[in-house]
Amino acid sequence: MAKVFSFTSILRKNMLDKEKPDMYYALAKSSGEIGIDEMAERIQRSSTVNWADVVCVLRALQTEMIDSFKKGEIVRLGDIGSFYVTLRSTGVLIQKDVKEGVIKGARVRFRPGKEIKDALKTLAYSKFKQEGNGENTDDPDSGGEKPDPKPDEGGESPDPTL
Repeated sequence: MAKVFSFTSILRKNMLDKEKPDMYYALAKSSGEIGIDEMAERIQRSSTVNWADVVCVLRALQTEMIDSFKKGEIVRLGDIGSFYVTLRSTGVLIQKDVKEGVIKGARVRFRPGKEIKDALKTLAYSKFKQEGNGENTDDPDSGGEKPDPKPDEGGESPDPTL
């Protein structure tokens, strides 16, 4: 049976042109999550490495990634892809005013390798349906998915300039 990637919809404002009407955009709907223990179990089943060794390597990878980010390094994991740090900051009018105080925080971003990019091109999609009452209307008052108040914290926001 082919796996399909679920999506729902969300109403978003165009922050670049507030005169334009709000529009609905597709929003990825996760089907759950997988933790390090389950990932280690899956890797163990598909390799000759035991669960404890897999967990040990994954935890060591995390530690080494943190150390690399603190040094300003990009972490490239071969064909998997690369992880790198971006900064959030307040804008200023004069370049010399860009100082440590304008930085509001850091985020880790992932740039997938070719194999992962190619796999994403082959996804099949299916509109998420709310259990019991048919299609999800995405209206918070009707039991649909509530819009994420911080789209950068949990999901991808569409680019309103497209």
